[in-house]
Amino acid sequence: MTGRDALPRHYPVPARRAPRRDGAVAAAITLAVLLGGCASVPRVEVAPASEPLPLRNNETGSPKPLDLRADDVLMHAAGLIGTRYRYGGQSPQTGFDCSGFTSWVFREAVGIQLPRTAREQFAGPGSPVPRNALRAGDLVFFRQSRRGIDHVGIYVGEGRFVHAPSRGGRVRIDTLSLPHWQRTYEGARRLLGAP
Repeated sequence: MTGRDALPRHYPVPARRAPRRDGAVAAAITLAVLLGGCASVPRVEVAPASEPLPLRNNETGSPKPLDLRADDVLMHAAGLIGTRYRYGGQSPQTGFDCSGFTSWVFREAVGIQLPRTAREQFAGPGSPVPRNALRAGDLVFFRQSRRGIDHVGIYVGEGRFVHAPSRGGRVRIDTLSLPHWQRTYEGARRLLGAP
């Protein structure tokens, strides 16, 4: 027994077939469909980005322009969360103290130069704001010692503010409802928009 006859009958050997050309035909059809589809895709015009529309003023009915500067302030401040505290620090590279943090954020976000210390910022630019009228971007001030105003942060909304807290700390968000901040809160100033 030689060749095909040499194998026992319980191991059947398939009969030889001619090579199949179905794969080549299918590939050619697929390629033609893809190339034809690419040529027939219509061009879509993309409209340029638009500026936000002004909101209607409820009191006068006339539109009032949107002031997005508070958003810029909050985005810059949020980007610094986790930056280490450093007394006298005024940059992300060296770290921040509280007034160095607020000065850097307002200068970089909206081009407003603030005085260097929390006490000077409290007496400086902007207008006083009652606690029940706080808006995002307002500066909030605290008196933690008998020396007067000695801490400042940026109000972010919903009773929270971002600040550079103290030695060993990092820029973070805290809530005004915590007992320490309730007890030491002294006031707020608005630098952006009308009071």
